[in-house]
Amino acid sequence: MTSSIRAVMTGTATKYVLLAVNLALGIVLMPFTVRHLGASEYGLWMLVASLTYYFQLLDLGYGSGLVRHVAEADATGNVDGVNRILSTFVVVYAALGLAAGLGTIGLMLWAVPRFPHLSADEVRRGQLVLAMIGVRTAIGFPMTVFGAATTARQRFALNNCVAIVIALVNGAVTYAVLVAGYGLLMLVACTSALGLASYAAYAWTARIAFPEMRIRPSLFSRHLVREVTTFSVYVFIIDIAIQIGFNLDNVVVGAALGTSAVAVYAVTLRLADYQRQLCNQFNGFLFPIVVRLRASGSQEALQSMLIEATRIALVLVTGVTIAVIGFGRPLLIEWMGPGFEAGAVPLYVLALAGIVLVGQGPLGNILLGTGRHRLVAFVSLGEAIANLALSLILVRRFGLLGVAVGTAVPIAIANLCILLPAACRQVEVPLVRFIGLVVPASIAGAVPAIAVCAAFRVWLPPASLAAILAEGAAVGIVYLAAACRVGFDRSVRTRYLAGARGLLSSTPLRAAAEIAS
Repeated sequence: MTSSIRAVMTGTATKYVLLAVNLALGIVLMPFTVRHLGASEYGLWMLVASLTYYFQLLDLGYGSGLVRHVAEADATGNVDGVNRILSTFVVVYAALGLAAGLGTIGLMLWAVPRFPHLSADEVRRGQLVLAMIGVRTAIGFPMTVFGAATTARQRFALNNCVAIVIALVNGAVTYAVLVAGYGLLMLVACTSALGLASYAAYAWTARIAFPEMRIRPSLFSRHLVREVTTFSVYVFIIDIAIQIGFNLDNVVVGAALGTSAVAVYAVTLRLADYQRQLCNQFNGFLFPIVVRLRASGSQEALQSMLIEATRIALVLVTGVTIAVIGFGRPLLIEWMGPGFEAGAVPLYVLALAGIVLVGQGPLGNILLGTGRHRLVAFVSLGEAIANLALSLILVRRFGLLGVAVGTAVPIAIANLCILLPAACRQVEVPLVRFIGLVVPASIAGAVPAIAVCAAFRVWLPPASLAAILAEGAAVGIVYLAAACRVGFDRSVRTRYLAGARGLLSSTPLRAAAEIAS
């Protein structure tokens, strides 16, 4: 467990560096890109790209199942078993990549020409953009096995460091292409080529993490495919729900309101996504730990993980949400320019839904890791279907706000009314006690933070992007100080401070040096 905790700490540290890089690039490059391409052209890009998101469903949930089985085999020292699993799924993913390629051709010939509000020229350019993105997606499928090998060895920071470099190069390429005066097609071509090159980098990280790796198609096993499928089919259902719940929003907006509205809503979705990313970087590392704890019968450890992880997630996301709601409108105006303030109210709705989503992260890992994956899968699917139905009904009357409400309401009902009680029952923690342990710190921090935020907006309204960030940071400091001082008792504060010191000591540069050695 010591090595696992260390891997989680270094992984979390480098993941936050990666997040900071992506946030900084997004803040600079998104308005820059929109200005150079125009809202309509940028909206066309986002619309076409949203169609390719559904190719992720061709993964069929094998990604999580593959990681689970590779980690189990590696934990027992079964190198031959790991190589057999990886070799089997290179073949499986190659077939899925071929299916993605055929799907791209189908969308180019059938879907794009029939999409409403597109001119003939936009159809042609949309088809070319779709072709380039589709090639990258198809080739990326068989490369999935390298990520599984790296994750099985818990070398999270290694992939994160590579991703940081790739993100910086991608930002530089985007800037150079647009400054040189090229348009959408050249931009997508260059970024797609960089994406293809990044696959070689991740193959290299897998070789470092797992030097015994030997991939041979002759090791393919139908039995292994069936074994992994028994778990992955439910992850596949969850993936379908995610795609329906979020990626269809742009399609709904585009069909009802046009590509310019897609550009506005895409920015709103990006900010809501940043809100969640700021708060849930450690959630991705919890699943394998839950699996180990369940296998060892550590019910008390599972209870502690559920409580502590949810408390931390809620404290983080509540503070960020206060800043997003308090400064969302001026942020959209200063960041993206006039016209994008139409996304402010939908952003507030999605930010509130983000509190539920981030708080649900540890709950979902507990349920998935302790054998309740069927419940998570079918609840997620029901939530997504309700999301789509409400969005289609509300978009005609309420526009972007209707789509946001259609997303938020099913999320709240599914997670608060079904998954939360189920997770508490699964680890035998009374629901009332659980709420009493995880919620007070967020409330304690929220009261003074909201007051400070309101004071800023009334007496010192921010007039620049720098002022927005500075006032948002001040609100965050007040929030964390109140949450830690009033919301946590002495023992919790001591434990969290010790963990924070450990995390700060595991700097990304030190983690990278240790990995390279």
